[in-house]
Amino acid sequence: MQVDQYDVKRKYIEELIYRINTEVKNNSSSTAVSWKAIREAETLADISYYPILKELLLGHSKPKDKKYRNAAYFIFGELLKNVPEEKYILFYLEQLEKENDKYILSSMLDKIGDILIPTNISIKNIITLTRSEQWQVRHSAIYALQAAATAESKQALVYYINQIDVKTYKYEIIYANAALGAIGSLEDIPILQQHMKSRFLDVRESAKFAISRIQNREKEK
Repeated sequence: MQVDQYDVKRKYIEELIYRINTEVKNNSSSTAVSWKAIREAETLADISYYPILKELLLGHSKPKDKKYRNAAYFIFGELLKNVPEEKYILFYLEQLEKENDKYILSSMLDKIGDILIPTNISIKNIITLTRSEQWQVRHSAIYALQAAATAESKQALVYYINQIDVKTYKYEIIYANAALGAIGSLEDIPILQQHMKSRFLDVRESAKFAISRIQNREKEK
């Protein structure tokens, strides 16, 4: 009897989601089922898992399925990092509009920050979330912009870097400095230099590090 590989892989992904969501019941996180499952998910590089994950996410769209979706998005994000596929990057970004839980959105955006988004793909969903009233979402969205080296991304970052009230926008500026350091060019350095003498150490150091990253990248060209 021939085994349906799709069903086999679907069963594996569902089981992996279950293991990721298994609660730690002892003090040794390194041996916990969930810890091992997360490490396992980080190694996945089989593009045939994409349609399975898409199907599972669309089939678990109810509020009660938040924990399930969060684990599925984690696996999806690791695949995007290891074996990026344009149509599934699009799907992942589209899902940002359908989620409203701050923890799910923050986790998704953190994953996006680790991939490279092609310049032909719109990042409007990410930019919208950089203005979120929820700081967890806002900070992660700013971080995620380092995945897109576009004029729109830079403009959204500059909005925060140029904030005069540094005390209020301290963390937004730090994340924006870091993201611009990842995608910026020499022409962006003057924008970062305004924080080189900030009284806030983290703001000052993030600006210095961002400038250094840009300069080192230019030297390698």
